[in-house]
Amino acid sequence: MAAKKKASTERKQKARVKAAAAKQKLRDRVAAAASAVAEAKAEVAATRKRQDLLIRMAERKEAAVAKFVESWSKKEMAKIEKALKPKARKRR
Repeated sequence: MAAKKKASTERKQKARVKAAAAKQKLRDRVAAAASAVAEAKAEVAATRKRQDLLIRMAERKEAAVAKFVESWSKKEMAKIEKALKPKARKRR
C-alpha cells in the first residue's frame, strides 16, 4: 500500500513538473508573440508617418512646380507681348 502511495506521489510530482514546464513554455510563447506584435505595430506606425510625410512633400512639390510654371509663363508672355509691340523709331 505504501509503495502504491509512493508511486502515486511520484507520478503526481512528475505531472506537476511537466505542467509547470508547459505553462512556462506557453508564457514564453505568449511573450514572444506580444513582442512581435509590438514590433509590427511600431513598424506600421513608422510606415504611416513616412507615408504622410511623403504625401506632404509631394503636395508641396506640386505647389512649388505650379507656382514656378505660373511665374515663368507670365514672364514668357510679357516677352512675347514686348516683341509684338511696334518698335519706336528714333527721330532726327
